[in-house]
Amino acid sequence: MTYVIFLSLAPAATVELARPGVMDLVMEAMRGGRPPAVERLTALGVAADFAAVFVERLQYLATLREAGILRGAGPFAELEDGMYLCNVPEARDARRIMEEDPFYRAGLIEPGFTVRPWLAAL
Repeated sequence: MTYVIFLSLAPAATVELARPGVMDLVMEAMRGGRPPAVERLTALGVAADFAAVFVERLQYLATLREAGILRGAGPFAELEDGMYLCNVPEARDARRIMEEDPFYRAGLIEPGFTVRPWLAAL
């Protein structure tokens, strides 16, 4: 079954992600299969503590993708909300994915996320 997780980023995360060049760097690096280096993020003005958690989170998501669990993940354009598409047997498995996300554990994702089953027609 595919589940969609809808989430809201904490304002502190939105501020850091909105820095010029950050999302471009992240998308380029993740297309290559690995997160950008912390140093590359801090060179764009991202706080070092945020960059470290962000890189940990991106590695977590990449591992889920490699395992065939995560079909896609990312923020919406305004960088306040985002979503994950997860291939898991039950909603509780999708909830666990979010609860183990380093961003969520660090308080950079608001606790009120939503998990919904998705019936992909195509």
